[in-house]
Amino acid sequence: MALRRRRSNAEDFLDYAQENAVKLAVLDVWMPAQTGIQLQERLYDLSPKTIVIIISGGEEPVNRGLALDGGAYAFLAKPFDDEEFLASVRDALGEKM
Repeated sequence: MALRRRRSNAEDFLDYAQENAVKLAVLDVWMPAQTGIQLQERLYDLSPKTIVIIISGGEEPVNRGLALDGGAYAFLAKPFDDEEFLASVRDALGEKM
């Protein structure tokens, strides 16, 4: 398995995604410079096969709707259970447990 580097800057991440296959991205709604929902839209244009899970600091129906309507696989509001998160990732990747 290739070493995965953590990308904290949206533009760096998009540059990375342009050159590398990104199977799954977990994006927070509230990010510096742009929202996770905006990043999701840009990522979808660049890499439509990338699965996106959006997380948020709270249950905002507008953000949930925007994320899911934009193609997000899941929207998880904090605090969420570790197992809920892991189950979402496993389900998104089609992994059986």
